[in-house]
Amino acid sequence: MTDKKFPVPIPVGWKVIVEPKAAKTESENGLDLSATQDAQEHLVYIGEIVAVGESAFKTKTSGGVDLNSWKVKPQLGDNVMFSPYGGLRIHRCGTKKHLILLNDTDIHAILDNLDDYYSWIDV
Repeated sequence: MTDKKFPVPIPVGWKVIVEPKAAKTESENGLDLSATQDAQEHLVYIGEIVAVGESAFKTKTSGGVDLNSWKVKPQLGDNVMFSPYGGLRIHRCGTKKHLILLNDTDIHAILDNLDDYYSWIDV
């Protein structure tokens, strides 16, 4: 979750704010992963939901899909996979950290266990 000294903007409507995950720098076997481009690229679209707008996952899309009928809905604190090119990057002054402001429909999956997902992208 985000640092207490950096407040998170409050999203409006169907917007969601995600904090991207940092790349793993070492594998379980102790191999240096800092130079592995594949892992870095995948982590661009994995993050934790840090704020949710009041209408997120509760309204209909422009195509008529009722998000309120979804059985599983992402919630605050969930690790999720989202569209890599969607959203607006919000950079924190004086740091390398950033947040991403997304539409609720840009979130594609909830990741129950990040270690399971990392096992697919470790090289």
